[in-house]
Order: sequence, then structure tokens, then C-alpha cells
Amino acid sequence: MVSDGPLLVVGRLTGSLRDDMPDVFFLCDLTHPTDGHGLVYPQEDPRKGTQAFVAPREIHACLNPADAVTGKHWAIAELELAPPNVREQRNNPHECNVRAGTLRLLSALPQEWKVELRGPDEARLIAAFARDEIEAAVRAEILRDSRELVDQEEKNRQHRLRIAAELQAARYHADEQIAKFEEQIAEGKRSRDAVNGEVQELQELLAEENERLKELRLKAEQERNIMEERYRKLEELLTEKGGRLVALGLIDEEDLAFVLPKAPQDQGARGESLEQALGGDIARLAPWLQARLARSGLLYSQDQLRNFVTLLRTRDLVVLAGDSGSGKTSLVRAVAEAVGGTCAIIPVKPNWTGPEDLLGYYNPIERSYHPTPFLLALQAAARAPDVPYFICLDEMNLARVEHYFADFLSLLESRGHRPEIHLYTADEERHLAMEHGVFLELEAEARRRADLDEAATLEQILTNDIANNALHQLGGFRDAESVLVHHGRLRRALSAHMRMPTSLKFPENVWIFGAVNMDETTHHLSPKVLDRVHVLRFNNPMLADWDKIEAEISDVTENPEINLGLTPNDIGSRAEYPPFDRRNDAASFLAGLARDHLDPLGVEFGMRAVRQSLGYLAAAELTGIDPDKALDNIVRQKILPKIALDTSRPTADGRKRRDVLLSLREALAERLGPPEVAPGEGNSVGDLDRLIALADGSNKVANFWMR
Repeated sequence: MVSDGPLLVVGRLTGSLRDDMPDVFFLCDLTHPTDGHGLVYPQEDPRKGTQAFVAPREIHACLNPADAVTGKHWAIAELELAPPNVREQRNNPHECNVRAGTLRLLSALPQEWKVELRGPDEARLIAAFARDEIEAAVRAEILRDSRELVDQEEKNRQHRLRIAAELQAARYHADEQIAKFEEQIAEGKRSRDAVNGEVQELQELLAEENERLKELRLKAEQERNIMEERYRKLEELLTEKGGRLVALGLIDEEDLAFVLPKAPQDQGARGESLEQALGGDIARLAPWLQARLARSGLLYSQDQLRNFVTLLRTRDLVVLAGDSGSGKTSLVRAVAEAVGGTCAIIPVKPNWTGPEDLLGYYNPIERSYHPTPFLLALQAAARAPDVPYFICLDEMNLARVEHYFADFLSLLESRGHRPEIHLYTADEERHLAMEHGVFLELEAEARRRADLDEAATLEQILTNDIANNALHQLGGFRDAESVLVHHGRLRRALSAHMRMPTSLKFPENVWIFGAVNMDETTHHLSPKVLDRVHVLRFNNPMLADWDKIEAEISDVTENPEINLGLTPNDIGSRAEYPPFDRRNDAASFLAGLARDHLDPLGVEFGMRAVRQSLGYLAAAELTGIDPDKALDNIVRQKILPKIALDTSRPTADGRKRRDVLLSLREALAERLGPPEVAPGEGNSVGDLDRLIALADGSNKVANFWMR
């Protein structure tokens, strides 16, 4: 048989495992997949099966070696001639081996593959890499188990939006697969009937998921109605009990309003959603922001804004680095306002030394919690769960970040659930509830004896002889002053506890930013901090290419006059980072940088950082950033900020650290292209060139933060 391309065969895997020698594996009973003819070497008996050697690494890539020698597994592969010495040794000039990287397991063969199966196998097989790859990729996105709906409205909304996003991703993936099938048909690689069948199955699967989404929406609407009814009943209960507390002067109307449940807010009153304004396409947000911010005199390139939107979507902590006046806090504030959110700028003081400076502390003498502006901002965000809330720690490194922020940083590593911030012990709350309950029971009995109604105030009780005597007798009070002192103490404690619970769950609608400026008055960020954040560096706006930015703005087709009211889930929701898969190209590249270049330099870049980077890449794909550009952003934001070393010192294996830096530079240039040194833009290769040049001219110290 003569073929212009590689010889494709189907065969049964077999071999043997040997203790004293390397394991050997073969693909036996070779058959042509399309015409069903058995394949034999010309000089061999055609009744005997022909076999081809399989390299052990090919087996390890797809199957357990112990299973590979059972003879129960079938595979498809391309063949190539064995090396000349092997053919000479086997006295077979046609001896073939399995071509590296082509071995694939089979689970069913299409009907047009006329393969004669030898042995007890009777089932038809189809290629796993053809069918499973399609179905697994779609189902992995569509059929992902959703977390159970909780009894809060915000969770119900998040669940609906997540299902909608998964369905949109599935449709996008299906469109890609359909387009790929059409290309393959045009090239003659697949039969039209087979492709149409798979496309039809895929469309049926999407139709089923559409029905499933409709059912989920209906269920969510029913649960919303139930939740609103619970809100109403809870409000009635708190209003009834709270009214008595207000009448007694133990709390004010403002205290009562603070704890009353808030009904879900109508989003239409805030502005248009992402779906309404931009068709649900997050990639259209950056151009719209560029045009919108330009109206206020804020000029940012589209690359900057796409990167910022991508960082928002990851829900990671972002450190904005740059000189004063470079537009760090202005960007955070302007974007928050543009999307219909709220921004709180919290100045960091140089004397902050612990978590109490960030979150506040409990005063046992006053029996109240002293909150900080940061904690009050978290509370304000929790009271408006539908509104994006940006909190920026300004001059974050005036104090040592690892001292006051480390506990909070570790707390936010929880991605699968909302972390809980514990403020003080619940014992104080229980003591107050008991003391307050006793007082209410006493005053209720005093009113009953004096025949006073529910609206009676403390003044009316004390001025009524019967009620006053009963209250003193029941409570052991000797005079009116004791009652007032007790009442005042209860009032202060109760008001404080109503406004400050013992713990607070981190609101889903909060993004945390930190603005830093590196000079002699500030502290450097520790490796623990850098390992968990993205560093977004700002250059002097005077160096920006304003003509290019204005040209980009003139090409924007989005209407900057639209008033957006994005929900937190429109921007991005917190989720676990993607798992590490060494077969993923980006993961493999980053792992190679860590192993071959960063570790010899003493720069840590571990599993957390790689998985966080993969999360950024997934978000960048949706926001319209080119994959190589997104990978370049990761190097600039996650790797280069960690470089602070003496290039004159050797590495552990004796190499010069400058040489290792140069090898890192070459690896980046090979993957990401030559250096870019455009003002305000650039790439990681250009940044590394600048870093090495500065090190050569300043005592051989290479430091990302050096100017």
C-alpha cells in the first residue's frame, strides 16, 4: 500500500514488565483503520499478527504500565521505520515503531472502520481523543456540580449567573467545535455524515442544558419569592421587638434601621447590567471604560484597562505601584464610579503594627468594639451586596504590610467559600443578651402590675408609683439612680453590639487594592505578600503615548454615555484557582521558568503562584487579551517584582547569577518576543533588560523596584 502521509494503524497493546531489565511494550494485531485489512511485514507469514515497538514513555503518558500488558486495551497510532540498527538486528528492513506522540487509547471505533478484532473483544470502538475530548470539555463546563442554594438572596443570584456563564461558555465552545468540524470536512479529514451526527448530538446536549437553565431560573424565582416573604416576616418581628427597645430608650431608631433586613435592590435603579449595555461581553468593558474615563481627563491605554479588568475578574489582591501622581488611586476610584460601584480610600499610617490597626479592637471596659475605617467599609459593602465595592489601602507600605495585613491576607486565600473575620469573642454578646433579656422581663412585669401598655417609656414606668416600686422590688434596685445607671450601661453596650457583630463574613462584592510608592520613607513588600498579589506598575503619565491613546479612544464604538450598574458577578466571582496540569502549555512554561531560572536565583515561584497565574490567563481570554500578552503580564506582575538579589554572588551550582538572569531573559525573549521599550508600555523582556543594566551600574544589585 502506498500512502502520502503517515501510516495510521489500530492494534492491541501488549508487552511485559521486567524487574531486571526495562519494560517492553508492543502494538500487536495491526489493522488499517479504514479498510480493515490486517497489516504484515512483506517477508512474514500473513496469518501471523504484526507488531510495532512502543516506547515506555508513550505508555506512561496514557495508561498504567500494569494495564498495558494485559492485552485488553486497543489503541490507534502512526508508524515510522525503526532505526537502521534495529531493522538490521531484527533482519527486517520494514520493521516499524510507533511514532512518538501519536499513541491514543480507543474506546469505540466508528462503523466505517472495518477493523477485524482478534480475541474475545466483540464491541465496536470509537476513538477517545475524538469523542471524549469534545464531550468532556463541554460537560466539564456545563455539568459542573453547583453548590447548593443557601437561604440568602445573594447566593441564589450568584448561582443563576454562574449557570448562565457556564452555558455561555458551553455555547462558545460548541461554536468552536462546529467551526472546527466544518474546516475538517473541507479538508477531507472527516466524513460529513460523522460530523453532522456529532454536531447534532452537541446541539441536543445544548438544548437539554437550555431547558435545565429555564428550570433553574424558575426555581430561583420561586426561592426569591420565599426569601422576600422571610424578609417581610423578619422585619415585622424586629420592628415589633425593636419598637419596645426604642420606647425604653435602649436603642435609637438608627440602631434599629441598622439591623433590619434590606430587601433586594432593583438593579434598574442603579444602571444597566453588563448584558443590557454590552451584550454580556466582558471584553467590551475595557474600550467603554477608556472612552468613559477620557471624558474626565483620565487617559489610560486599552492594554492597561484590559489588564485591570482582568485583574478585577480574578478577584485577587492587586498592588498598584508607582510614583505619587501616577494615577493609581485615580484609576480605582474612576473605574468604581464608572461601573456603578463604590470606592473607599483608606490611608495607612506609619505606626500600624498589627491586625487591630486594620480591623479595630474590643474595649472590655466600655463593652464596645472600636472599628476602623477599613472595617466600616467592609460593613458598608455587606449592607449593599449588589454594588461592587473597591477598598484601596493608600500608601500601603508606609507600615510593614506583613505585620498588619498578613492575617487578613491568609484569610482571603479561601476561594471556595466566604472567609469569616472574627472580631471578638461571642461570650460578651451572650452576657449582654442575657442581661438585656432579664431587664425586659422585669420591666414587662412592672408594666403589667401597673396596667401600662407596650408603648410605655422608661420615664412613664419610673414616674408611675406602682410600676416603679415593682421594678425596684423585682430588680433589687434601691433608688431611681441605680435603674438609670443600669439602663445607661445597657444602652451603650446594646447599641455597640447591634452595630458591630462578633464576626463578619467577607462580602462577595469587595475588591481589595493597595497603592504603594517605593522610596526611603516606605517598606519593601515581603515574599509572603508578593506571592499572593499581582503588582500592577504605573509609569509617569508624562511618558505615555497620548497620540496612540487618543487614536484608540476615537476608534471606540461603545457609547460612553451609558450608565452602568454592574453587579459583582458581572465583573467576576471568587472561585478556586484552576488545577495545575503540566500538560498545559502555560503551566509548563511557568514551571520551567521556576525550575531552570528562578530557583537558582533564590526566587520562589511555587504551586500557588502558578495556579493563580492560570486563573489570570483564564480571565484574560474572556477580556480579550492575547495569550502571549497575558503570559507577559504574568511575568511582569508575579515574577519580576520578586527579583531583588546580588548578581555578583554565585548560585548553589556555581553559576554567576548575572548569567542566570541572562538565561531567564533569553527564555522570555524566545517565548514572548524581543524587548519593547515604548514609553509607558513595554514588555517583560524590556523590563528585565532595564533591571540588568541598572544592576551593572549600581554595585551589581538587581532590584525590580530600583529606579
